[in-house]
Amino acid sequence: MTLIDEAEKILRKNSIDANDYNRFIALEKEMKTDYDKFEYSWLAEGFELRLPEIAAKEGNYDFVKDDEF
Repeated sequence: MTLIDEAEKILRKNSIDANDYNRFIALEKEMKTDYDKFEYSWLAEGFELRLPEIAAKEGNYDFVKDDEF
């Protein structure tokens, strides 16, 4: 499974949580090629739309660091 595949698998989950968020962010740092970074940026836009879902479970947005999203 490629890093992009893993990121896409996380994004497609029915229910995501802070652990999924942390792994998704970690995958960005592992991207090597410009093409992978480009594809990841598209997935990240979709993931950003799901942040409220995680915040509802966590009770806040504290899981998001200042330099993320």
